[in-house]
Amino acid sequence: MKKRTRKIIGFSVVIIVLLSLVTLLFFVNPEELVRKIGVRNEYILAFVVSFFGGFSAGGSFSFIGLLITLVAGGLHPISLGVIAGISLAIGDTLMFYIGSQGRQLVEGDWDKKIAKIAKIFEKRAWLKKLTPLIAYLYMGFLPLPNDILILFLAAIKYPPRKMNCIIIAGDITF
Repeated sequence: MKKRTRKIIGFSVVIIVLLSLVTLLFFVNPEELVRKIGVRNEYILAFVVSFFGGFSAGGSFSFIGLLITLVAGGLHPISLGVIAGISLAIGDTLMFYIGSQGRQLVEGDWDKKIAKIAKIFEKRAWLKKLTPLIAYLYMGFLPLPNDILILFLAAIKYPPRKMNCIIIAGDITF
């Protein structure tokens, strides 16, 4: 089997699993979910919602609203922040991996455009040095979706080890 075919199959499996989970959550209503999880298991709910909250721009706002509601309802803010941050970091790391694998499937004009942007980052040392700080500040302090930044850095082949540190620190800080 060709290397490209294996990558396409692996990428497709990850997408199918994610779509299955999103579909399941679409058909299970919130009352039923809370009844099954239990009112006292809010941390589990926060973990699950935070994991999926980073996958789309609309999901980010709903999970921020849930976190605010849970803190207002009496949950310990530090514990909730650490649990939600770890969960969000796992989701964002998965998003970075998907973006990295998806980048390898891009061909033609889009590949040339992305390579051109990546060269800009490589040529400008100051931009390359500031990228981790800018990414951390964006992820840690702005209530905006991380997926756009993560997919952009995955597309320009930003090093995964550095990105994982930024994702974990930024999401826990957030």
